[in-house]
Amino acid sequence: MKQDPEKRGWATMKDVAELAKVSVGTVSRVVNGNDTVRLPIRERVVSAMRQLGYEPNPLAQSMRTKSTHAISCMVSNISNPLFSVAVGAAEDVLYRAGYTLVLTNSHDRMEREREILSLVRRRRLDGMLTTVSKEENAGILEAFRALGVPVVLLERELSLPFDSVRSDHADGIAQACRYLFTIGRERIGLITVPTSAWPGHERRKGYCAAHEAVGRAVAPELMAFEGFTPEYGYEAAQRQLSAAEPPTAIIAGANQLVGVLKAIRGRGLRIPEDVSIISLGDSDLASIFTPPITTVRWDMERIGRTAAELLLARITGERKGEPVHMLFPVELILRESCAPLA
Repeated sequence: MKQDPEKRGWATMKDVAELAKVSVGTVSRVVNGNDTVRLPIRERVVSAMRQLGYEPNPLAQSMRTKSTHAISCMVSNISNPLFSVAVGAAEDVLYRAGYTLVLTNSHDRMEREREILSLVRRRRLDGMLTTVSKEENAGILEAFRALGVPVVLLERELSLPFDSVRSDHADGIAQACRYLFTIGRERIGLITVPTSAWPGHERRKGYCAAHEAVGRAVAPELMAFEGFTPEYGYEAAQRQLSAAEPPTAIIAGANQLVGVLKAIRGRGLRIPEDVSIISLGDSDLASIFTPPITTVRWDMERIGRTAAELLLARITGERKGEPVHMLFPVELILRESCAPLA
């Protein structure tokens, strides 16, 4: 028995054509926005589509147009509030351009990253905004080469011809160190992400450069670049605070900050009197904590918006040629978590 499309929502293009008394080709042209169809006929087709509850098949449309109007966005950890800001800004730009953002979370696992890249290629998505856990892993680089779609990197750098949008993390750390030196905090702990990705290796570079500029040797026991989580922040802070010469200040990544604060309070230390604190990346925690935490701030909303605009320009062909690498400045926001050493 033939299904009733009005009751089951299974209306086809042929059903619309019969109701509107036009050819299937005419319905197809209306669905695809072809303006050669005369207005009275187009209105008749649209009316029939509404009556039948007809919805175009996106898969069939993508096969005809070679475009899914879907963009992949792979981030390492969506629980990071800075990433969520960037993704929200990018999604707004893409939505207004008629694209859907497909968000995936790699949890900083390379095998998961390769699976996501394979999915993007199989589903023929139109482009990708992405981070990666390790920038120069051969397997990841090969998976990116096989994509065949425009890619824009968020806070990352690859040896591939991809556009990138990044923050000047080296300068951010240097600003933080210079400020701490001026208030007598010369033993500075650094707890942040691995150096296998742009933020980590740039922060290490800025930290070392700031020490060299004032003639101070870098203490290896005060640098920690092995983890992303609050738990790692806690463990690293405990090690540093247990050293023979503990730090008088700690600079911590936004994701590790909770663990660092827990370690400090757990040892009965005071902020800022015993240990001054600077957060890498602004967050609600940094602003509402007592005392409010001095922060190296960068504009993740701007990064997400700019990355989406770059990607759209590549997809539409508006921008061609060599990759674009944008580096945005950062700023040090002084609050109450730092004080001169007594």
